[in-house]
Amino acid sequence: MPKAVLMRRAAVLGVVVLVATVASATAFADTFRLLQPVESNALSYADARIAISFKMLSQQGIGYEGIAFTITNKSSSAIAIDWNRSSMTLPDSQTSNVTHQGIKFISAGNTLPPTTIPPGGKLSDFVIPTLSIHYLDGWYTSPMNMKAGSQFGVYLALDSAGASSGYNFLFEAVELRATLEKATHWLVLGGVAVLVLIVLAILGY
Repeated sequence: MPKAVLMRRAAVLGVVVLVATVASATAFADTFRLLQPVESNALSYADARIAISFKMLSQQGIGYEGIAFTITNKSSSAIAIDWNRSSMTLPDSQTSNVTHQGIKFISAGNTLPPTTIPPGGKLSDFVIPTLSIHYLDGWYTSPMNMKAGSQFGVYLALDSAGASSGYNFLFEAVELRATLEKATHWLVLGGVAVLVLIVLAILGY
């Protein structure tokens, strides 16, 4: 078989191996749990007024930049999220204002309009701490500095029927993967596998 054909086949196989190894590097599941207002491994909470579930907002596999959530209004009155009174407590205990989906980073520090959820309505959104937003030749966010055992939270200020109240949700990072270390490990293995495939193809195996 011509070496050119063998090289092309080796290249295709190499790409497959690299894709598989990168996928493996991101397949390690981190574990979080909700501590307050109730304990929940499913990261969910419900009462007579709302039902809400959370998911950590991954930052391209190198950490977590915020918290995504889906909230349902179970009451008979509209509920408005007051983003200006909402906040996050970071793993280092700093309190930060938040921004959310649809807000440009350049406007994150401005006064934000509320988001209204009608009775029976549902909203999917996320919060990012404004302290994690930076500018250096472009806007970017830095991941929250957390490790296994770190606690962090989000306070959602809700207005309904002329009354203001809020929910304080506290989370714990139970188990975290060393994302970069494991990704590097798998990428090195993938690179070695590619080299082996190329050598075997050149030798005609």
